[in-house]
Formats: sequence, C-alpha cells, structure tokens
Amino acid sequence: MSTTRPRSPDTASGGDRKRRRKVLSCYDCRRRKLQCDRVMPACGRCTKAGQASNCLYLDEPGEGSIDAGPNNGPFDSHLSRPPQAPSTVASSDALARLEFQEKRIKQLEAALAQTGYTQSLDSLQRMRATKLPLTPESVMGRGDQAAGNVVDRETMMLRGGSFKTHFHGITHTGSLIALIPELNLFTREAFEKFPALARIRQDMHALEDRTEYAGSSSRQTSEDALKALVPPRSDTDQLLRLYFDSYGHIYHILHLPSFWRQYEELWTDPTNAPAHFVAIVLLITAAAQCLSPQQPWLYTANSSTAREKAVTCIQACDDWLQTQSQKHVKAADFQIRFLLLLAKSVSAWKFKRTWTDAGTLLRFCMGAGLHRNPDLIRKPTSALDKELRRRIWAALIEFDLQTSFDRGMLAGQWPLQADTTPPSNIDDDDLRPESEHLPRKLPASDFTSASYLSLASDSIMLRHGLNTTLNNIRQSLSFDDVKHYTEEIEAQLSAIPDWLGKSAEIPKALLSLNLRQYLLELHGRQLRQSENVVERSFSRMILVDNATRIIDTLRSVSDGGSHALQLMCSHHLRAALSICHVATSTDIQAHSAIGQIIEHHADRVMQEAIQLLTEKVIRFGREQRQLWVALAAHGFWKSKKDPSQRAVYMQEAVDKITRPYYKIMASQEDAPTKLGTGVTGKESQGVLEYMPPVGASGGGVVVDGLEDALPMFDLEEIEAWTFENFFGPEELQQGFLDPSYATTGT
Repeated sequence: MSTTRPRSPDTASGGDRKRRRKVLSCYDCRRRKLQCDRVMPACGRCTKAGQASNCLYLDEPGEGSIDAGPNNGPFDSHLSRPPQAPSTVASSDALARLEFQEKRIKQLEAALAQTGYTQSLDSLQRMRATKLPLTPESVMGRGDQAAGNVVDRETMMLRGGSFKTHFHGITHTGSLIALIPELNLFTREAFEKFPALARIRQDMHALEDRTEYAGSSSRQTSEDALKALVPPRSDTDQLLRLYFDSYGHIYHILHLPSFWRQYEELWTDPTNAPAHFVAIVLLITAAAQCLSPQQPWLYTANSSTAREKAVTCIQACDDWLQTQSQKHVKAADFQIRFLLLLAKSVSAWKFKRTWTDAGTLLRFCMGAGLHRNPDLIRKPTSALDKELRRRIWAALIEFDLQTSFDRGMLAGQWPLQADTTPPSNIDDDDLRPESEHLPRKLPASDFTSASYLSLASDSIMLRHGLNTTLNNIRQSLSFDDVKHYTEEIEAQLSAIPDWLGKSAEIPKALLSLNLRQYLLELHGRQLRQSENVVERSFSRMILVDNATRIIDTLRSVSDGGSHALQLMCSHHLRAALSICHVATSTDIQAHSAIGQIIEHHADRVMQEAIQLLTEKVIRFGREQRQLWVALAAHGFWKSKKDPSQRAVYMQEAVDKITRPYYKIMASQEDAPTKLGTGVTGKESQGVLEYMPPVGASGGGVVVDGLEDALPMFDLEEIEAWTFENFFGPEELQQGFLDPSYATTGT
C-alpha cells in the first residue's frame, strides 16, 4: 500500500508530489472559487455575466492527466505533458490560454471573412493609420493651387459665409439645380428683364413691417393658456377628422378608443382635463389647419390665417413643454414631442430645423430605450404601452429618415442598436388598456390605422442603407449596384397591398412615393456618370417612368380631396427637376422616338408639379421659392426646344409666380391673429368657456398675456432667386459656366 508523502520545502522542487485531478470548471469560475455548471462552450455563470466570449476551459498538465486526443473537448485542449515542476505550472497555464486565444482569433477571422467584414476592417485600419482621405469630387488639384481653385463637383449646397452657413447634401431636392447648368442663366436673365420679381419682394417687406405675427418668441405658457387656445368644439371636431383621415393613418401613435374617451371628458369637465392631453389636441388641430377646405383664404402678410393659427398653437405647446420635467414621463410626453415635430413640418414653420429637431427627438427616445424590444422591460408593462412604444419608435424613424433624405444628410445610426419589433397590424378597438396580450395580428391585406407603420418597416432597412450610400461622399455605385437596388425597390413596390377604401389612399400612396424617390436619385446619378449608351438609356427611362408615377400619385390623392402629401412632401419638385434634367440632356434628339416620349411626359409632369406647388403656396401663403424653381425649370425646358420664344417663356414664368403674390396681398386679414382668437377672428377662451365662473365677480378665468399679440415672425428671405444664394460665385463660374461641365453634366 503506497502512502502519499507530505509536502515540504524539501520536496517542493522535486520528487513526488500530490496527484492533481483533471480541471473541469472554466478558468474564471475556478479563479473566483465559484461553482461552475461546465456547460460548453460557455458556462451559465459567464453567459449570465455577459462574458461568454471570455469563458475558457483549460486542461492543466499534471501526473495522471488524461491523454488529450485531437478531438478532446470543443476547443481541442493541448496534449498532456510530462510532469513539470511547480515553477513551470504557471507558465504552462499561461501558454494554454495563449493557445486557446490564438485558435479563437483564427475562428473569428474566418467568420468575418465569410460575412465580408475583413475588407471593411482592413480599410478602417488603413484609415486609422493615415489621415481621412480627400474626396475626388471635392478636390480637383492640390499642391500650390490656391483655395479658390478648388472646384466643388458635388451636387450639394453650402451657402453663406463664415459660420453663418447652411448645408444641404447630395439627395436634397435643390441639389438637382446643379445638374441643369443653364437653368441659372435663365433665371438670372428673367430677373434682369422683369423687374416685377424684385418689386413684389419690396411690396411684401413693406406689408410685413405693418403686420404682427404669431409664434416668433418664447414665453411661459400655463395650463389655462393652453386650454384657452383650443378652438370651439365644432371647429375642433372638424380639424380632428381632417387629421385622422390623413396623418393619423400614417403616423398612428395614438390609441383611438382612449383618445376619444379623454376627448369627451375634456368638454364635460375641462377643469380636470390633463394639460398633456390638451397639448395633444392642440397639436393635432395645428397639423390639420392647412388641410381645411375653407374658402376664401385670408393672409397675414405672407402667411395664411390657418397657418398663423397653427403656429400660435405650436409655439404655445413648445413653450409649455420646455417647463415640463423629463424625469417622470409617460406615453403622452413622447406623443407630444412627435406631434410637435409633425405640426411644424406640415405648417412650414422653422423647416430649416426639422432635420436637427428630428435627430434630437431620436436621441431622446433612444435614451428612454424605445429602440429596444419592450418585452425586455422587467417591470410590469401593459400590452398597450408596449405597442405604443413600437408605434412611436416606428413613426419617428420614418420621419427622421425622410427628413434626412430631404436634407441630404445621413440618418441616425439606430440600426446598430435597435431590436424592437415593428408595430402590429391590429385594430385599436381590439386592443384594450387592460389587455395583457396583443390581439391576433391581421394579415397585411387587411387595412387598419397601423397598417402603414407595420408595412413600412419591411423596407426601412433598405431605404436607410440607400440613404447612407447615396449621401456617402466617398462611395461610388456601379451599374450593377444600381440595377441590384432597383430590383429590390421594385420588389418592395410590388409587395404593397391593394387596399380598398378612401382611408387607405394616403398610406398606400406614401409607401410608393418613399420608394420611388430613391429610384430618381439612383438613376439620376447613373445617368450622369455612365458612358455606356445602353446604361444611360435604361436610367433615362426609369427616371421618366418614376417621375410620371410620382406626379400621378400626388395628383390622384389631391383630386380625392386630401392635400396632406402635397403639404408634407417635396416629391413633386423632385419629380419636376428630375425629368427636366433628363429632357434637357445634350444626347437627346427631339425627333427620335425616345425624345418624343420624354417630351410628352416632361411637359405634363412639370405642369402638374407647378399646379400642385401653386396650391401649396395658396394654403401656406409661402413656399414660393419651390414654385419659382419649378416654373423656371419648365420655362427653361421650353426655351431649349424653341430658343426664339425664350422671352415669352420667361414672361409666363414671371406671371405665374407673381399671380399668387398679388392674390396674397389682396386677401389680407384686417387684424393679426392673436392667442385665443377663434376662427371668426373674435376673442375666444376655447375650452375655458365651458368652465364654471370663478371668483365673486363671476368673471371667467383670466389668462395673463392673452391680449398681447406676439412679436413679428422671422420670415425667410426670398432674395437671390437666381440660385446664387444656393451656389457661391466660384461654383457658378467654375461649374455652371464651365463648358465641359455643361456638356457632361458631371
């Protein structure tokens, strides 16, 4: 019988030592002296701690250790070694870890190579090792050349000087102006020959100096002030119907049964009405003000009365929101912030801030975790609240993506962190506040108020990737890339359900428009950069077809009685400029078959766009710049066909832009819109009229400051419509007037 000799200093460096058992626990559990469940490839404790990638199983060498074959364990432990001295045990342990890490690195490199990321990592490493590369479009020569010799070939706009500048990227609608070089010459000549364009600007400024505006400065707004702004119930009911028949079917962020219940309580007991709900009602009415079918339209300077009422409500809600705590928030806080963003957009108020405001709200929502799956919330949360989180997030990323595309900027990089599921296609009547589970989802062919958000999520990643690619100044697209993207977009277009009913017209139209705008941008770029005749012909026909379809879609919705898309989108101007670019290309022969087809569609598309933009100007009282761009493009295209009638076409364009101005100046309202002013122009206390008298005198509630009109609204300057405000003198001289640029268009 053998006995184990006790360990002593004399035997520590040699001789017999205690036989060690095979290590089965992972390295981290063994080091921390914790129980390990020994699950492969990562134990439960490491997985739960988020350290699964660092979970190691090491087979330490020792006497009597089991021989490790080539397939022993999932990580192929190293072969057993002869007995070693204790001084070498630590080094062998470190060696085993290094061997494992080396194998793991090779596995990860192989996986990255399969997914195509190795090349991206190499490029990132090169980018870190060197300076950020210059773009070939931005710099056409270096060395001793002066800064003034740098030619900007990107179709973007960087206006202003010093720090007072405005930037619009490649996919911005106005960037299409750079693709039609002679258009600037046409507009400049029109301003020189027809002084009426300068005179209407002077007349409008004189009118502005005598007029007061709503919503130009911030002031503290109380709950009573909000209630005083709510229109009489008959007017509010009409505006609510307009909203839910248009924008409500697109950005469906409310639970309708809950909303209508609170709406009835608002009128029966205004005293106890929550201020958050009053703000929601005000913003809904503001978003719908310019959709009203009222006639005739009245104006305050160059802003319609309906728009002024919308701006008054928007400013009051914005001021009130600034005083609210961001600590104890609920669904209404997110709904108010989104409705505020939407109301500003569809009322053409501070539109230069739309992209930045959308990004701010996106970060606010991400800070609250709306981008993550609501099922991850540990505290009890109702099915209704989870669904509202999905709807608000889906509506916001749709809005942010569209505003980014319109501005020519990259959208927020939320896809890297978001994992929330799309909103369910369910009817609100089937979703109750007390429900623990969502009702059964309806098929995509069944239309509900949530159908747009539910179906738009199918193409959101495609559109987000396209927006990133198109606005990446260092990325080029081959014809195969453009063709591949075209096929993907066409597949998404064909998957749009054929919904029936008037309420489905706007969502169905917008799903189509949001995809077709990318086809215009893709093939507009391909048309400029390709030297292959077949490729150019293919892109030319895609452009003509989609520009025509966009205009037909907008006209169909407008003829149906809804002007929501007409006010919210700029697709009509994009379609007009795109087809003008195609029709004025130098390689198009008017007598050819394709030339005749393009000529027929170009004339109709630009005329329809002009009519839609004219209606938009009448409803807003502003946005004349977009109308002038479309009028100039149409007149320039006709003058290219018949140069002898150039002056006539200029006169037509000038007449069509001055006519709305004269109408606006002839339809001025006598008194400016004030806070608390109703539709008829007389003083009103809104919901406060339904409240009982307060005080011994029996007078109504007094709201401080309601009798004072707000200071003048800061109007956007409309000067330099010759597009010199879009592009600086250097760009005009070196780009527009460069014969080679005018020929190639690139």
